[in-house]
Amino acid sequence: MMNKLIIIACLAVTLTISSTASATPEWRGNPGSTYQEWQFDSNDTDLDPDIFSNDYGTAHLKVYPHGDWIPDPGAWALSGEIDVQIPNLNEENPEKRIHIQLTWQPAYNDPLLPSEPIIGIVSYPLFEGMSMGPRIDTDDGEGWTYSTYDITIRPNPGVEWITIKGDILVDELVIDTICCIPEPATICLLGLGTLILLKKCRV
Repeated sequence: MMNKLIIIACLAVTLTISSTASATPEWRGNPGSTYQEWQFDSNDTDLDPDIFSNDYGTAHLKVYPHGDWIPDPGAWALSGEIDVQIPNLNEENPEKRIHIQLTWQPAYNDPLLPSEPIIGIVSYPLFEGMSMGPRIDTDDGEGWTYSTYDITIRPNPGVEWITIKGDILVDELVIDTICCIPEPATICLLGLGTLILLKKCRV
């Protein structure tokens, strides 16, 4: 992965809340947003999304498994990692919001790794700050867990990479992102502030 060795990785195992959560963020489809979904219905390890909407390019996913692909239901036994690269609106706006839905279950194949997801975020250019809410889990009653994550990185980068690790089976991955564009009122205030500074400089 380009530049992965020279940028900071922020890995986190989040707190968990059991709840019924929507996989769809309220901002899906808004200007500056992207959507991509992988269903893992084949044993390919280099994958474009099965379903996506991204005006800035096509996201790409790479699986580095230490286990096998399972035809039914179509899932990867990780104990390795999944890397996802998502192109963005390449403007220095205040922040990027990332909403992840992961469908998974413990694999119990590797005692050295936790049997739950670990999420990592790296970006280029480097982000200066990151906040991550608690992981929200929903049990489907058949052994699979639907986990959602809400992450904010500041400022908005041109591209980010998302890494998923853990001793888990992965059945589906959905990632939404949005570059938070300043509201028109904010832009007007910034412009007004610039004019005031220019006026003071001329006095």
